Amino acid sequence: MARRRSDVIIGVILIVAVGFILWWAIAMFRVPESGRMTYRGSGDVAVLHIRGMIVEPADFIERLERFIDREDVRAIVLRIESPGGVVAASQEMYEAVKRARDSEKPVVTSMGSIAASGGYYVALGSDSILANPGTLTGSIGVLMDFPEITKLLESIGVEYHSVTSGPLKNAGAPYEQWDEQTREYYKSIVMDSYEQFVSVVAQERRLSVDSVRTLADGRVYTGNQAANHGLIDGLGDLHEAIQLAASMAGITDEPTVIKPVEREIRLWDVLFGDIEELVNRIPRTPQLEYRYP
Repeated sequence: MARRRSDVIIGVILIVAVGFILWWAIAMFRVPESGRMTYRGSGDVAVLHIRGMIVEPADFIERLERFIDREDVRAIVLRIESPGGVVAASQEMYEAVKRARDSEKPVVTSMGSIAASGGYYVALGSDSILANPGTLTGSIGVLMDFPEITKLLESIGVEYHSVTSGPLKNAGAPYEQWDEQTREYYKSIVMDSYEQFVSVVAQERRLSVDSVRTLADGRVYTGNQAANHGLIDGLGDLHEAIQLAASMAGITDEPTVIKPVEREIRLWDVLFGDIEELVNRIPRTPQLEYRYP
C-alpha cells in the first residue's frame, strides 16, 4: 500500500515536471529564424527578418552591422513577425537599429501579422514604420511570469528550506509563497522597465509621455488603429516598405533587393540542432519580457 502511494506521488511529480517543460518548450521554440538564413548577392535594399520570440540579439545585430558596412547596400528594411520577447534583448536590437539609422542609411520597418511589445520596441529605432491594416502591434507593457508549486509540495508532504543572506534573495522562487513584500519588489522592477518603454515610445514617436501612457496599458492595436494613434507612420506592405526605403535613399530606378535564403538543413540539424538550441534557450529564471500576450 505504501509502495503504491509512493508510486502515485512520483507519477504526479513527473507529470507536473513534464508539463512545465512542455510549456517552456512551446513558448521558447518560437525563436528568431535569422540564424537559419543566409543573405547572398548584392543590391540597393537589404531586407532583414525578425521572426518569433526575441531572446538572443547577437545574430541580428551582426547581420545588421554587416549591411551598415556594405557600400552596395543603400537602405535597410526590417521585416518583423514577432510578439516580442526579453526586455534587454529587445533594447539591444533597438539600439542597433538606431545606429543603422544614424549611419545615414534609411531604415524602414515593415510589420507583418504581428509586431507587438518587444517587436514594436525594436521598430521604434527605424526612420519609418509601416504596417498592414490588420497587423497586431502595440502591446506596450512588461511582464514577469513566476510559477509557484507550494501547494503541490504541501500536498505530497515535501518541505523545502532555503538559507539566504537577505529577505528578498530568493523572492519569487517556486517553492516560496508570495507575500506583499515580494509582490511589491517585482512590481517595482516591472514598472521601471515599463517607464523605459513609455519613454522610448514618447521620444521616437514625438508624443507626450502622458498620451503614451493612455495607450500603454498592454493592449494590442491593429495597424489601422496604430496609425490613427501615431504609433506608426502609415499603412503598407513589404513591397511598399522597400519602395519607401529606396526613395529615402535617393534610388530612382527599381531597387534590387537582397532577401534571405533559407540555409540548407543537414541531417545533424534535424536530429540534434533544434533540440540543442531549444535546451540552450530555456530560461533558468524568470525574465523581464516585452511580450504579447
